[in-house]
Amino acid sequence: MAKKKKKTGHVAIPFLIALLLGIVGIGGVAMFVFQKINADNGPEIKEMTSSITKPTAQDNMSLLFVLDEKENETLPLSFVIVRVLPAEKKMVFLSFPENMLAVVDGRNDTLANFYRNSGIKAAKAAIEDQAGIAADRYMVLDSAAFQKICSIFGGVYYAVPTGTVGFVESKEPQYLGPPQVEKLITYPYFENGEIQRTAITADVLAEMINLTDKERIVASMDSNFRTLVNMMETDVTSVDYSNEEKALKYMYKYGNTIASFRIVTGQMGENQDVFMISDNFQRSVSDIFDGQSRPASTEAAPANAAPAEAPEESAAEDSPAEDEASEE
Repeated sequence: MAKKKKKTGHVAIPFLIALLLGIVGIGGVAMFVFQKINADNGPEIKEMTSSITKPTAQDNMSLLFVLDEKENETLPLSFVIVRVLPAEKKMVFLSFPENMLAVVDGRNDTLANFYRNSGIKAAKAAIEDQAGIAADRYMVLDSAAFQKICSIFGGVYYAVPTGTVGFVESKEPQYLGPPQVEKLITYPYFENGEIQRTAITADVLAEMINLTDKERIVASMDSNFRTLVNMMETDVTSVDYSNEEKALKYMYKYGNTIASFRIVTGQMGENQDVFMISDNFQRSVSDIFDGQSRPASTEAAPANAAPAEAPEESAAEDSPAEDEASEE
């Protein structure tokens, strides 16, 4: 007697239909919940915004620093303009000889004499007259304030010219703490005199900036400003700092080899006792001063001036304190 076949099709078809209906039902519930969540919390995908505010050319500034060893007036004064370009993530150091001749209010004199006899504003006007550039703010530092700045940046490794009394006799870079940095840039007996001293001053300060821990500088910038502004004579205010704070932090945070220097070129007088800045210098800095450079006065330059040579120990004009190839 033939066996009857099992009707498996009647069981499988209802099962598949039930499974599909269940999937559709679960999917519908999930879609409802998903839409409800989105309705409560806004769009599913929000456009990401950056918290980084990139500086512009309006953040560029020029600061005049004067190191005045009030306790020892036999040491030379140091006059340094720092051109800060936050958007380009760089700063340029320019050190001016204290025996540079200038004209202020029709009077010819040296930069040091303008400062000592008439104060910082006269020195600022003297540099602006001869260099053809504007200094936005000034800072007068004594030994304590200058060494505080050096300690904030952490000193520097620097190849001190051989024969410099008071330093290790070596052609290799040696570590200079705050007192040694100050001693180097106020050393009055370099072989090539004031020309060499100013070149070394700009170079060592730029090197110190490049070797510092920039993240640490950014993290402590606010407190360091409050400390330093009370240690010096300055026309920089808390409002100035507030306006430029983000730009400065951007420069340090995202810059690499940010500091460089340029030698202030010019001519020495017949007796090698005074310095006259050259027209070539004004043209050489027009790129970093946003076209602000202007013809300098020539009233102070005697006709018998002799060319001044840059010292062999110092780097060439517009030399970075470190290899610029690593920047950006």
